[in-house]
Amino acid sequence: MALDSYERVRPWGAAIERAVASGAMPPWHADPAHGRFANDRSLPPQERESLLLWLRSGLPAGDLRQVHVSAESPPAQDCQLPHALCRPPIASVDSERAGEPPWRIGTPDAILELPEVTVPAEGEVPYHSYMVPSPFDRDVWIEAAETRPGNPAVVHHVIVEVAAPRAAAAGDDPRTVGSLGGYVPGDEPLVMPPGLARLLPAGAQVFFQIHYTPNGEAATDRTRLALRLAKGPPRHEARTGVVSNPFLWIPAGAPEVRAEASWLFPRDAMLLSMRPHLHLRGRSFEFRARYPDGTEEILLRVPRWSFGWQTTYVLAEPKPMPVGTELLCIATWDNSGAGPDNPDPAADVSWGERTSDEMMIGFFDYYFVSPAG
Repeated sequence: MALDSYERVRPWGAAIERAVASGAMPPWHADPAHGRFANDRSLPPQERESLLLWLRSGLPAGDLRQVHVSAESPPAQDCQLPHALCRPPIASVDSERAGEPPWRIGTPDAILELPEVTVPAEGEVPYHSYMVPSPFDRDVWIEAAETRPGNPAVVHHVIVEVAAPRAAAAGDDPRTVGSLGGYVPGDEPLVMPPGLARLLPAGAQVFFQIHYTPNGEAATDRTRLALRLAKGPPRHEARTGVVSNPFLWIPAGAPEVRAEASWLFPRDAMLLSMRPHLHLRGRSFEFRARYPDGTEEILLRVPRWSFGWQTTYVLAEPKPMPVGTELLCIATWDNSGAGPDNPDPAADVSWGERTSDEMMIGFFDYYFVSPAG
């Protein structure tokens, strides 16, 4: 539904009331008992009650003098791409499309545009993956990045990472990647705090992985990535770590299956954010810190995982991770059929890229307090 005018909102009043009253909206799945987050979308109790009172009172109109903004994108030409890793042509431009809203990160220094993709009306679409060259001929530091689907109605999520051969510094882990954010509904663009930026080395490539979800009508999409450069080298390089367990086995009908994975901080670091990733049978996800002194702390608990809202939980304040701290991820799955989104409770499930398969990944952003040496 569109929420950009009173006329568009009013017919949905009953549905909005049900969603807000049940806690389904606004979408925020972190347990409030653990952690404070800068992007907390949950409604404070007083705001929630005010909204429900307005809805239950018949949605009385306020001042309707406002600007109506259209979020529709211009039509694009049709073509079909193979569902495989490839190197498609990329255009690097410095302008916006006519009629589109401005980029939320401000004026970009470069915009990478992928070729158009045709999404079928139904069926399971394999992930589209692309490896494309950086538009810059030198090392640059990225302070903001925004991924914009051409057709959000069929784009479930987009992952964007830096793929660059570079000498491993002391403590680097092969699972560490350089994330440029991506796209999931409801999340914000990647904007680095002051003093932090992400390195895009000369000769690097940018990896895109796009998950399309058919919605009953054939559609097209042309995804773009806008980049804004920092003025110079930052105080710290922001990194993205990956905690994963690919050795999953979820038997048919199992009501609860549990798996763990962990990562050890090799140097003093500051934790910036966490992002769980499971598929349709996912039930819960938790990040814990096991400190060198033996104490443990729950950093993030998502007790009711939702595949439709893959949120990055940005800490309100960076969290110190002393050298030797173990970052532990714990996930559970329900394959009993009790969950409404389970595609087939009679199937055994293992790791795979299809939506009907499963994954366990804990992404986390951090930086090392001091250089290696």
